[in-house]
Amino acid sequence: MKKIFTSVFTIAFASFGFGQSLHIYDSGVDVTNTHIYDSISPFNTTTQSLDLTIHDLELHNVTPNTVSYKVNRTILNAPASMGNLYFCTGTQCYSPQSATTWTPGGAPLTLAGNATLPSGPGTYGIAAHYDADTLGTSIDVLYRVYNTAVAGDTAYVTIHYIGVATGITESAKLAGGNISAAYPNPASSLVSIKYDMNQYAENGKISFYDMLGKKVKEVVLTEKQGVAKVDVSELKSGIYFYSFLVNDKAVATKKLVISSK
Repeated sequence: MKKIFTSVFTIAFASFGFGQSLHIYDSGVDVTNTHIYDSISPFNTTTQSLDLTIHDLELHNVTPNTVSYKVNRTILNAPASMGNLYFCTGTQCYSPQSATTWTPGGAPLTLAGNATLPSGPGTYGIAAHYDADTLGTSIDVLYRVYNTAVAGDTAYVTIHYIGVATGITESAKLAGGNISAAYPNPASSLVSIKYDMNQYAENGKISFYDMLGKKVKEVVLTEKQGVAKVDVSELKSGIYFYSFLVNDKAVATKKLVISSK
């Protein structure tokens, strides 16, 4: 497993009036609200082993107050077969879950003020595991950690696992494109999102998710460039995320606030 690069698509939460008490770090780098890209290898027939890819991410509480939190995992492009995908946080590791969206049950975990996880042996921030299948399937996984006591206090990171059979350069090339922030934001009825896909794109869409990672809306893009006009009037007030997918690969994730009708 080799990390390829991290590209920043930072969302300015302060502009929405929400604080952000938790930050996500990877090897000392703040990757809150960004994308991480990894190569993965298929099944090794010589050693009879899978590529066991682990991201040991730290959680930093940047406030002096104890925060109760939960971690939510969403597979943005769930394939038919992908191997085992699971994570650990706090002192708990959860068994592999194939559901597109999954949040552990039970009571929230806590992180003391100005504390960091992991803080010692047996503790985890978010240990994101992907045990690739025989094909080394490429997938995009969105992890969110949210303050259960404060609506909108959420941090996320998207991990892109790219199968080496496809090739890093080729995969990145096929997934090219960019997307603007939704306007207006907050919104109550209609939002405009400018998008642009490169010449290698065969299809594109914008998928909307609620705070628990459930897909609540999807817009198929019929042109490679343009402005998507999205009716969000049926969505309840709250915090949502929308992902821009090109050739079924997530290339950007941003935040949308739906205000009271």
